[in-house]
Amino acid sequence: MIPRDQLSLVKGLGPALARAGTPDDLVGSSLFAADREFPQLSLNGPALDANIAAMMAYVRSLGAQLAPHGKTAMSPQLAREQMRAGAWAITAATPAQLRVFRDGGISRLLLANQLVEPSAVEWLRAELDRDADFECVVTVDSLAGLEVLRDRSTADGKREIAVMLEVGHAGGRTGTRTDVELAGLARAAAATPGVRVLGLTAYEGTLPGDSPDEIAAAVTVFATNLAASLGELAAAELLPAEPLVSIGGSAYFDAAFAGLIAGGATAERVILRSGAYLTHDSGLYSRVSPAARGNSAGPRFSPAISVWAPVLSVPEPGFALLLCGRRDVGFDQGLPVVLGARSRSGTDARAFDATVTDLADQHAFIRFDPEAATKIAVGDLVELGISHPCTTLDRWSLVPVIDDDHRIRELIGLYFS
Repeated sequence: MIPRDQLSLVKGLGPALARAGTPDDLVGSSLFAADREFPQLSLNGPALDANIAAMMAYVRSLGAQLAPHGKTAMSPQLAREQMRAGAWAITAATPAQLRVFRDGGISRLLLANQLVEPSAVEWLRAELDRDADFECVVTVDSLAGLEVLRDRSTADGKREIAVMLEVGHAGGRTGTRTDVELAGLARAAAATPGVRVLGLTAYEGTLPGDSPDEIAAAVTVFATNLAASLGELAAAELLPAEPLVSIGGSAYFDAAFAGLIAGGATAERVILRSGAYLTHDSGLYSRVSPAARGNSAGPRFSPAISVWAPVLSVPEPGFALLLCGRRDVGFDQGLPVVLGARSRSGTDARAFDATVTDLADQHAFIRFDPEAATKIAVGDLVELGISHPCTTLDRWSLVPVIDDDHRIRELIGLYFS
C-alpha cells in the first residue's frame, strides 16, 4: 500500500485521503463527494464479482483450470479474490510481477514468460527452498534459456524449478518455431539439473486474421497442433505421462480450448490464462470475447471499469474538452467511449451521445450534436468506457471499487512499478 505520508499525492483521491487519514476512512462515502478530484478511475464491485463468477463457472463447465493473468490490474487484493473463487494459480509476466503477487500471499504462480535474469532465478530458488508450500511454474523456449535455469549447486534436497516448454508461431512472440526445435528442447530439459518439465505452453493472441472469426479459426488450428505435439512428446517420454498444457489470452480462449480438446488434450490438464475478463471493457474485449463472437456457451462479462472526467470547456457548438488524456486512459486499442454524463454532485445522470475524437496528454476532445449542447456544461462529469483495460489500469495506483450506488466499497492498490 502507498505510504501514509504520500497519500495526499495519489491522483484523484489524494486530497480526500489527506483529510481522512487512512484509505479505510473513505469506505462508504460517495465517489462524487465534494472533496474528490477528477479525473478518477473506478471499478464497479458487483460487475467484478459477476465477472469472476462467470469465468470460474465457464472454466468449471469445461473441466479445465484457470490461472488468470494478474498483469491486467496488478492487484494482490483482486488476485486473492480470484484464488478464493477457485483459480488454480495467478499468472505473471515479469519477475517483478512474481514478487508482487508472492508478497501478496499467492501460493501458486505461473510465469507466462522466459525467466533469464540470474538474480530472479536466484530469488525463485530461494523462495522455493524457504516455503515448501510455494509453487511456481516458469516458461522456457530455448537451450540458452534452459541453461540460465540450470542448478549448479551441489547441495542436497533443493527443489527443482517447474517449467513448461513454450511453442510459438512465425511472427509471434516467444516460443519454439519447429517440431524439431521443440523436441530438442524437451530432450535437453529432461537432462538439465534443477529443472522439472510439466508440459507445454503457448500464447495464441498474436495469430493473424482479417476478422475475429478468422482469428478464432486460426487459434483453433494452432491449439490443435499444440495438443498433437503434447501427445507426441509424452508418448516419447519427453514429457510426463499426463502433461499440463497452458494457453488462452482474454479474447479467444474458447477457440483455444476447443482446439486443444480436438487435438487430444485432457480437459483437466488444461490451464487457461485469461485475465482481462476481470474488468472487461467497452472496446476491444466487448467486440472479440466469446459471447460477442456469437458463442452462446461462452461466459458473458460486463464492463467494470470507468474513468470519470470533468468538462473543462465547451468552446464551440458541439465540441468540448475533458480533463482526461493519455496520462489517464489507454489508447493502444482504441479511444475511450462516452457512456454518459451527470452533474458534479453525481445526481442528474443522463445519456449523452458524444464521441472522443482525440487525446492529448491531459485533454480529451469530444464531439457531439450541437443540438445536444444543453446536455453538457462546464464542471459536469463524463463517464468514459475504455478499450483494453491493462493500459488504463497501469496509469493509476489506488483505485476505488464502488457499488451500484457509486459508494466506495474498498480501495485497492495497483502495483505497476
